[in-house]
Amino acid sequence: MKQLLLGLLLPTIVGSGIFIFARSRAPKEYATVRYEKEQGGFTAWLIAAVLGVGYVVGYLGMEGMPVFPPRLGTQWLCYLAIVGLIVASFWHVAVWGPVAQVAISIVIPRLLLTSTFKHTWGPVEGIIWWVCLAVVIFMFWHIVEGSFSALPAGASGPFVYFGLFGGTALVLALSGSLRLAQHAGILVAIFAAGWIITLVLQRDRKRFVFPRGTSPIVTFLLIGIWMNGYFFAEVPAASAILLLIALLFVHVGRIGVIQRLGVRRSLIVQIAGVALPVVIAIGVAVARSGLLGDSSTY
Repeated sequence: MKQLLLGLLLPTIVGSGIFIFARSRAPKEYATVRYEKEQGGFTAWLIAAVLGVGYVVGYLGMEGMPVFPPRLGTQWLCYLAIVGLIVASFWHVAVWGPVAQVAISIVIPRLLLTSTFKHTWGPVEGIIWWVCLAVVIFMFWHIVEGSFSALPAGASGPFVYFGLFGGTALVLALSGSLRLAQHAGILVAIFAAGWIITLVLQRDRKRFVFPRGTSPIVTFLLIGIWMNGYFFAEVPAASAILLLIALLFVHVGRIGVIQRLGVRRSLIVQIAGVALPVVIAIGVAVARSGLLGDSSTY
């Protein structure tokens, strides 16, 4: 009960408080695409802090003080959230954003998979994995960043990420990694709270909920949790890939045929597109877990 309170309820309360405060400070321009592109100011950073600070609070409640230097992949998650907050503070600066993307995409695999590089992979194999993972992280970061503007303004953004992190938590739990599932659960709770608050309090339905500056934190935490789940737990490869590509389907809303369906129907198609690979990923994890009988390899 104490872990549930400190690891889930407390970060939800903290994140919700920051979110409500940030929304109260947001100017009318926050509702426009122009503001979404500019991404500057303390208010935009506060929106990113909803996830970053909320997750750090949940991590402290669940794991205690973070170990330094980290020795395990999961011990890096708290630091990834902190780095995400720092990057979010200058994300609107055109020069530093791309530089940070390249540098951090290269560094993350080496930090999280230190033991794998040392004890599992040889030099050539390690370099191949390193390059491939860095490219995947860089590309996924752009997908996350684009998803905030690809989705219609309003509560759709928090809802989609609530589903994505929720699917991640279920896959991890079914794969036997309850600890990692709890870490994903922190973000599930925060996004759920953001979704509900947006539905209840948002007066202007044209507002973007999360600015693009939120993308570093979302990317770091998703990638960190997924990499720990795949390399150090028993998450099926098919489930990991399906979760990774799920956000690509957000962009179907930019297809002319889908746009002509109207905002509401287009949104339904986008959400269904994201939900389908997530549901399949969960199904693969269920089959692999043996809950339905003999498991097979995926």
